Amino acid sequence: MSEELIIEIMQLTLKTMALLSAPIIVTIMIVGIVTQVLQSVTQLKDQALSFVPKVFITGLVFTLAVPWYIQHMQQYTEIIFQLVTRARM
Repeated sequence: MSEELIIEIMQLTLKTMALLSAPIIVTIMIVGIVTQVLQSVTQLKDQALSFVPKVFITGLVFTLAVPWYIQHMQQYTEIIFQLVTRARM
């Protein structure tokens, strides 16, 4: 394998990881901000009030996004196989 191919695979891997983790991270951030605002308004400072909604909504988003995750992982795998077979020729 050449250095260019390794760099291309690493760039593709990092891009794919960032793309696949973005929905979960954005969901956790939004839910965290909303719960913090609600806790500030109501002056309730209970850890369960911020943890439970994050877990529930993150699980819901992940469940709804599974087909999207599978599609992107399939594309990633196909591209990696194409790159590796191209390098062997």
